[in-house]
Amino acid sequence: MPARKESAASRPIKRAVSKLRKSTAVESSPDSTAEQTQKDTDSTEEAEPNPVNSKKIQKGSGSGVSIDKSVFLRKFTENALQQFKEGNSEEYYKLVKVFTFSKYTSYLTAEKYVEEVMPWIPALSENISALGITYRELVTTIFSSDWAICTDERFVHRYATMCLQILSAHPTWVPQAMAAFVRWFTYGAREKEAAAAPMVHDHLHALIKGVYRTIPTCGTSLAAALVDACPFKAAKPNTQVLFVQNALRCLDYATGIRRQVLQLVLNHTIQIDVEVQVELEDLESESEEDEEDETEGAVEEGIFEFEEDTEDAKNSAANTNNESGDDSEAESGSDSDSDSDSGSGTDSEFGDSGDDLGKVNYNAKKIVAKLDAVMSTLFTWLEKNSQIDVAAGEVPESASQLFLTFLDLFNAIVLPTFKSRYTQFLLFFLCSRDPQYADVFLGTMMGNVGDPVRTLAQDKVSSVTKVAAASYLGSFVARAKFLTPKIVRSVVGVLIQWANAYLDWQEQMAKDNAAGQKQSNRPLYSQVLGGSSAPLQFTDFERHAVFYAVTQATLYMFCFRWRDLAEASGGGPLVETELDNLHWCHEVEGMQRIVFSKLNPLRACAPAVAQQFASVASQTNFMFCYAMLQQNRRSNNAETNTGSSVSGSQGDASSSSLMLSSSTHILRAGLDTFFPFDPMTLPISRQFIDPIYFEWKDVGSESTDNEESDDDEAGERDDGANDNEAGVVEQMVAMSISPIAPLSALPGGAF
Repeated sequence: MPARKESAASRPIKRAVSKLRKSTAVESSPDSTAEQTQKDTDSTEEAEPNPVNSKKIQKGSGSGVSIDKSVFLRKFTENALQQFKEGNSEEYYKLVKVFTFSKYTSYLTAEKYVEEVMPWIPALSENISALGITYRELVTTIFSSDWAICTDERFVHRYATMCLQILSAHPTWVPQAMAAFVRWFTYGAREKEAAAAPMVHDHLHALIKGVYRTIPTCGTSLAAALVDACPFKAAKPNTQVLFVQNALRCLDYATGIRRQVLQLVLNHTIQIDVEVQVELEDLESESEEDEEDETEGAVEEGIFEFEEDTEDAKNSAANTNNESGDDSEAESGSDSDSDSDSGSGTDSEFGDSGDDLGKVNYNAKKIVAKLDAVMSTLFTWLEKNSQIDVAAGEVPESASQLFLTFLDLFNAIVLPTFKSRYTQFLLFFLCSRDPQYADVFLGTMMGNVGDPVRTLAQDKVSSVTKVAAASYLGSFVARAKFLTPKIVRSVVGVLIQWANAYLDWQEQMAKDNAAGQKQSNRPLYSQVLGGSSAPLQFTDFERHAVFYAVTQATLYMFCFRWRDLAEASGGGPLVETELDNLHWCHEVEGMQRIVFSKLNPLRACAPAVAQQFASVASQTNFMFCYAMLQQNRRSNNAETNTGSSVSGSQGDASSSSLMLSSSTHILRAGLDTFFPFDPMTLPISRQFIDPIYFEWKDVGSESTDNEESDDDEAGERDDGANDNEAGVVEQMVAMSISPIAPLSALPGGAF
């Protein structure tokens, strides 16, 4: 009968038997004893598939000595560890090899691995106390083995228990263990792994949960391991989703690292978010053949009107997303989890060259699909963890803590990031879960805007943050359908009071300067404030940037929520066909002073916002400011003509003027480009936002035929006014695409 092929696990057993035989006083020939031992060992393995349970190994044909096989494994393990400590590593590395298993490189199947390793687990467990830093290779091999893919639940339980025992006895191994466990969080990204992924993730989370309960201080190591294991932003959507899902799942038991995990996930999401540089409307159109057609498609819809998406457009977007995901799966022939076409993650992928149009669309679609997949995962998790307690009739304390943590991270991560297009909707969604959340958010943003009479030297919040906070205030109130009219009026009233207090402060300083206070190399405040016809210099815009941001937020809110600020005369319901005698709430008192102030905010605000405010205010008979818009256009044209005629003989003065003019355009882009809650157009994620999102409604949209503007104002508009009003949509789309320029781009680094 041919000899059986020895396995990696059986050879150490036989050597242990041989050594133990030599140490016993068995009177038999060496050859016959060795032969009998070999036969007894083989017969034992064949007779009992599970060799741990009370296996007996006969020591010689007539000795009557029998030894439990588990004793031999324990003795071999002790001997291997001791010899390695003394400098002999042969037996030790054989022991390491027993636990080595990789689903890709090992010749063993998972079932064979279970069969061979199972008897070694109790043997090694007897020597847990010895597994210090000296035996790094063995311990790291145990943690890194692909044990989690095994389907034998008894084996998985014993193996996980052994790992837990090692970590309990030697906490210094926790960082290495967490790194080895967390690497499995993206298992299932390949199509062939998808079926087993839930089981594998259950195995890992059960072990990590046990470690966290046994060693509460392991949270730091777990958070660090998650950071290290976080996939690159170029990884495929399914890889991103699996990691985010499992990272958030850790919070079910590791509540102590909630902030670290949410910070990691938000940072990761916003990195993908800033890659989105083109409108979804452009991406949905696969039939566009050149850059000109693409541009025309982008301007079809704007901030005030582009929510009028048809169901076909939504379905087209969803299909585009699905096709992108299918393409990603089709690429799984290689072991790489990265998008081969977008791995660089550079802005050059979105170049302006018409020759690269196909590549731009393809890469952009994949990025949008990736962001949509990640954000929909986050929305699902937030929805689950912010549910209202039906019995108590309120949101539980854990949900409130989650909101406060998210708000804190929003201030630290999202608020300073002006390129973010969609990440902020996570907080938007959370605010809708409880009315108090919206109050807290609005109060936080108002706190960031700060006191109108505090100087930069007295305030720790930068002007960039103040401008961003004002933009978030205006956009949130304009778009949050869940806000009550009372809250809308309150926020509008607070901002109007802020702007009026700022005007009071500036006028007082102007009077002080006019009284005789001289300032070297600075114009008097009376010159700065000037008359309404005085041109607005760049220094005015830089100095009063926060005022302009607050004013623009107020005008923006008015355009969307004017129905909440007015009621019909006599207190009846508002009828949009009868707007001649509206009764306005007292919170809007003082807005006329702001609009017609010497700081001329209509000139500093985004042209589309100013134009739309003039239109809505005129149609509702709130105020009439087309004349000021016309005057501002003439002033802008005059400055443009003057700037173009500057000669080279002006030397350094003209160069300085041009530089400052350039900085003005960069800073002004801050107001022209940032409306953080522009419509959510991610196909999957928008399902969470659409029910709570306020869409634009034209004045008189509830009537049957009231699409024409009032003719009473026609005399106040110049011949180009209608063209400018028609161009509002284009301007609003442009605003929603471009990010605010970084502060470092400005001369002097601050304003």
